[in-house]
Amino acid sequence: MRKKIGILWVLLIAAFVFMSGGCGGGSSDFAGGSGTSDDPWQITTPVQLANVKKDLDAHFVLTGDIDLAAENWAPIGDFVPASDNPGDETPDMELAFTGVFDGGGRTISNVTIDNSAGAAIGLFGCVAGDGVVSNLTVKDADVKGGALVAAVVGYGAGKAVENVHLVGDNRIEGGGLTEGTARGMVGGIVGGGFCDIIDCSAEAEIILDVSSEGVVGVLAGGMEDSDIIGCSAKGTVTVTGNNNFGIGGLVGSAQESDTVQNCTSDVVMKITGNGNDLIGGLAGFAGKEGDSEYTLISECEAKASITMTGSDNKRIGGIVGGGFYVNMYSTYFPKPCAIQIKDCETSGSIAGGSYVGSIIGYAYNNSTVTNCTSTAMSGPSNQIGSSDPNDLSNF
Repeated sequence: MRKKIGILWVLLIAAFVFMSGGCGGGSSDFAGGSGTSDDPWQITTPVQLANVKKDLDAHFVLTGDIDLAAENWAPIGDFVPASDNPGDETPDMELAFTGVFDGGGRTISNVTIDNSAGAAIGLFGCVAGDGVVSNLTVKDADVKGGALVAAVVGYGAGKAVENVHLVGDNRIEGGGLTEGTARGMVGGIVGGGFCDIIDCSAEAEIILDVSSEGVVGVLAGGMEDSDIIGCSAKGTVTVTGNNNFGIGGLVGSAQESDTVQNCTSDVVMKITGNGNDLIGGLAGFAGKEGDSEYTLISECEAKASITMTGSDNKRIGGIVGGGFYVNMYSTYFPKPCAIQIKDCETSGSIAGGSYVGSIIGYAYNNSTVTNCTSTAMSGPSNQIGSSDPNDLSNF
């Protein structure tokens, strides 16, 4: 059962979403196929790619490279909450993409979206239910949105994103949305959500320009109940706002996730605002609630240059900032979530901030670091910045 943080997920954003819907595709809309798993719709042109919006629960395969340079792309699948509950992150399945999209090893280039007041922004806006996006390369994306922003999948609430690669010159920017709590959640491949991310890589410039509760990473932003396996990230993360938490080189968060395994990051992270928290070369924060369960971060390597020029930035680690805990949400999370970090390696540097460790910024007594190497990380004097329970009052 998913344990919702609340602060990460979307409130009152339906007004910002363009509702395309789906009415069923036909043979004239695609290059071939019938939309079944055995005979997926075939896509070779930008028009055919846009026609995916007509049959959101079908099977598709890309059979040729596509250049969207002439397009102001409207995302495939929308996120509209399924109920009027203001905290509901469950998508209306009739409006989300719930099918299977196989990129066939092909490339979609020049995805361009400029919608700073929009939510669930990407090549796919919202992938939900049994939805899968796989075997795809996206190249040279320029995407700007408000919340849940990525080059590939804005809101990933489906099964998985697998073997998807973001290459070339990519710029992903989020934070323009002024209503709702999920005002950031920015990543190269997935902006935020619940899907597993497997064997994916991202190379991108990621920009978060918002104050309060932004979550950001080069591969993915705010992920919950999502395993991250065999993934890599390379690029830059720039955060200019204040009071954000969950700033990571690979992912902003891996909350309630079972594992982050065999992943790497090679990033430059610049945080210029004040009061930002839970910052890590691999993940901003992770962990599971309670003492008997934990998120396992294992066999990962982070090469990160993390620089903070503002004041009161804290819980910074070469691998992870810490387990999720913020005083203002202590009613829901009375202590930091549990993490075990094993067989990981860090290099690079951390400059500025407090509660700084070469592996983890703050480790509560339900979190451990085992067999990790950090001799090539300059700045922190210890692998664990602090483990003193009395420090909780400072967070």
